[in-house]
Amino acid sequence: MRRFSISLLAAVAAIAAPIASAQLPTPKTTDLGSGIHVIFGQGGNIGVSTGPDGAFVIDDQYQQSAAANLAKVEALAGGAPKYLVNTHWHADHAGGNATFAKAGTMIFAQENVRKRLTGAVASPGLDGKPSPAAPAPAWPVITFIDGVDFHLNDETIRVFHVSPAHTDGDSMVWFVEPNILHMGDLFFNGIFPVIDLGSGGSVRGYLTVMKETYAKIDDKTQLIPGHGDMGTKADLAKQIAMLEGAINAVDKHVKAGDSLAKTVAAKPLKPWEKYAWSYIPADSFTTTLYNGLKK
Repeated sequence: MRRFSISLLAAVAAIAAPIASAQLPTPKTTDLGSGIHVIFGQGGNIGVSTGPDGAFVIDDQYQQSAAANLAKVEALAGGAPKYLVNTHWHADHAGGNATFAKAGTMIFAQENVRKRLTGAVASPGLDGKPSPAAPAPAWPVITFIDGVDFHLNDETIRVFHVSPAHTDGDSMVWFVEPNILHMGDLFFNGIFPVIDLGSGGSVRGYLTVMKETYAKIDDKTQLIPGHGDMGTKADLAKQIAMLEGAINAVDKHVKAGDSLAKTVAAKPLKPWEKYAWSYIPADSFTTTLYNGLKK
């Protein structure tokens, strides 16, 4: 497996369309055991490993909540984190990079994450306009292609890149011995997922990655979703069933040659209405599926 390449330190992430704050849970910290915690709050769920080798962090939410999240990590670990991995480039997961970098944290990410943060690769938002590059100086300092393993706090922490799904730079983080998997935005627990087609995401690719993940885990695996409460293999199975059904429902219209307007008007996602939320209502998700399947 190819590992990583050193690059320059720079700044924070900007997302084409950040997750609506109205859907974010009240900030809280959950202890998963083995020195691993999850911080739920303003943005994507943050994973934290603590122990004698220092703190390892997964994602850092928005820039405006970064100082508070850094303080939470320091309280858990007794000091600033040494390492941080971005699961992807969106600002609700990587927007706090600058604050953590200034505290001495070394930031890792898949190479496509850095490309999108620097603006080297354009990332159109939902409005079709390119998102601006993140400001210097806190882009990931180390990038990898396929993955990288950390050996910290008596654990193997396996970071691995997956094929295009939520974006083209998605990574998951597996705490091997305690059997805890942070899936980033490849798992929205109980709600329609965001599939960012403008950032190289793929509708069918998203479903494939979820199925591949389901095959790798067992009934004891604790799943940290990008958004939503902690999950299990059974929860992931429900999400897979929803997405597979939704794709098939929309694909019937695509294959029939129906326009986007006609497809949306037909309300093909009615059986899965309970998965709709303020940022991704059913019509919006229908549009994403239609555009992704046509593509």
